[in-house]
Amino acid sequence: MKTLLQGSALLLMLVAAAPAPTEPYVLKGKLGPKADVTKAYLTYAINKQRTTDSVEVKNGEFEFKGAPAEAVLARLTLAHKGTAYNKSQDATELYLEKGTIVFTSADSARKGSATGTPLNVENNKLQARLKPLSDQATAAMKEFRALPKEKQSDAATIKALEAKLDPLDAQEQQVYAAYVKANPNARFSLFALPKAVGYFPKADEFAALYNGLAPALRTTPQGVRLGEQLKRVQKTAIGAVAPDFTQNDAEGKPMSLSSLRGKYVLLDFWASWCGPCRRENPNVVKAYNAYKDQGFTVLGVSLDKPTGREAWLKAIQSDGLAWNHVSDLKYWQNAAAQEYGVQAIPQNFLIDPQGKIVAANLTGEELQNTLGRLLKKSN
Repeated sequence: MKTLLQGSALLLMLVAAAPAPTEPYVLKGKLGPKADVTKAYLTYAINKQRTTDSVEVKNGEFEFKGAPAEAVLARLTLAHKGTAYNKSQDATELYLEKGTIVFTSADSARKGSATGTPLNVENNKLQARLKPLSDQATAAMKEFRALPKEKQSDAATIKALEAKLDPLDAQEQQVYAAYVKANPNARFSLFALPKAVGYFPKADEFAALYNGLAPALRTTPQGVRLGEQLKRVQKTAIGAVAPDFTQNDAEGKPMSLSSLRGKYVLLDFWASWCGPCRRENPNVVKAYNAYKDQGFTVLGVSLDKPTGREAWLKAIQSDGLAWNHVSDLKYWQNAAAQEYGVQAIPQNFLIDPQGKIVAANLTGEELQNTLGRLLKKSN
């Protein structure tokens, strides 16, 4: 028995000392003779830890090597002659995983493709199915960018663009969802699922897709993180009690969401640097002014950066946001945003006087109409 126990202890020590599994890859880039690309950048994030690498492009060729802890979706950005990395919009997505990945393109990242490893091969098949949708989206964006600058910032123009793009996004999500349902054992389904549920996932749809995955996938590090995300989504689903939190207001004093119980509260996640948020603010102001005396208020939660306090306060004043505001100035790591699973802004939750979430992501006239209906019932 003692020998058996010693052997078990030794085994545990060896397991503990074993290196964490990695995905060693080589990414080889090959561009056409007319490409004017000078540098390539590769960025990815695992468990909120961001990694950025860069290499020179010589004679149209470049190479990256690495060994992330797990397979990961990465962004390849190509900087063309005379264009800095932070100004380049020539980028594409590919998957870093064990093996040799070959990226080929005539002259740009957007027109290229990655081959050589299973995830990238699977992704190429799916992208071929999505091409008609992406072509329509590209055409709509090209038409929009051809407009004069002042026209591009016009609310009606932006609304018209969204009316074209939103249905395409919805169809794309359906394609990804169909893939996940049809391929519960495929590793690629772990990457397709987030695209299927989008930035504003619905708890029931998310749960159906996640629970349909093979147990072996759900127990991978990525599968576990998806499960944790699902729990956050379920905690903030329609009908759930809104999680309470406390952050400092614009004057530096602690304020809790629960202090507003007894009113309908629009919990509004935004930031001074967020263009879509600033464009939506007039609609929120209109709703606030219309219903503030009927048991409605707004609590703004800013995702501004640690250095963005002045910009946050200035935006509150210039946009006329006369309601309560809080922030911990931690950007995307804002504690309340993390609690509510916020992945994109603007995002909001409408909370009733008892603290239950009754609606989410209300904008424009929909916000006004929903408030009108609910407040008419309660008054």
